[in-house]
Amino acid sequence: MQCKTYIKCLLIFGAILLAACQPLQRPFQPEVKNGWHAAPGPRTALYVEPVKDGPDNLDDAVATKLQELGIAAFAGKAVPNRYYVRGKVIEKEGMPYISWAIFDPQNRDTGLFTEEKLPLPATEINPAGPDLERVVLNSASNIDRLLGGDGFNFAKIKKPVIFVPIVRGAPGDGSESLAFAIQEELVRMGLEVLPTESGANYIVRGAAELSEAKAGIQTIMLTWSLERRNGEQVGKIQQRNRIKAGSLNGAWGQTAFLAAKGGAQGVYKLLQSTEAEYFKSKS
Repeated sequence: MQCKTYIKCLLIFGAILLAACQPLQRPFQPEVKNGWHAAPGPRTALYVEPVKDGPDNLDDAVATKLQELGIAAFAGKAVPNRYYVRGKVIEKEGMPYISWAIFDPQNRDTGLFTEEKLPLPATEINPAGPDLERVVLNSASNIDRLLGGDGFNFAKIKKPVIFVPIVRGAPGDGSESLAFAIQEELVRMGLEVLPTESGANYIVRGAAELSEAKAGIQTIMLTWSLERRNGEQVGKIQQRNRIKAGSLNGAWGQTAFLAAKGGAQGVYKLLQSTEAEYFKSKS
């Protein structure tokens, strides 16, 4: 009898232990989880709104530049639950500016904003010109800094990188020797010259014109044109010399380097004027 009682107590005690091992109930927990997800950070997904009163496609161009800075920016159709940057053209003291402000996914102003002066009124900025490119670079750089980045290294971006194609119209081997000579002279001046157009932001185009011989004398005119990659001419240098008729119909030799020296000096001065900030940083 005592044995049966003892066994019965053990069974009851075991049942209590098993109950104690069951998962604890979690009060106030919903039976069905909702579908809410935290918004990605602004550097992970940033929507660039169309710019109010700004140049066409500025939002697309800024988004593309922000991607180069490591920000997953996009333009076009907005996506819910995303940070976004709002741009608009404003006027301050009679001058055009563009302002950018960061908003959170709940459409609240984060207090992060930046402004920059436009080189021209927005309606006068050429969508394919250097002015718009400058606005895009500055805007993307400033937005990146608002979000903890370093922005663009403008000294590196504005560094002149040159390509020199074959000179047109030169007699003898002048087309090749003149192009080679001015490349050598530009490199000697500390400029970067590439063997192909890819990667260059400036092109130095040379052209030669030779007059008809008169009394055994000819006049040769060399024109060096400094252009941006988009075809915009920055300036040109012209050199005129009288030579013995037919003397340049063969190898130019040292004459090519003498001619190229003056052309290279003129190109350098044009670049100093155009990229003043870069040359100032190098001095």
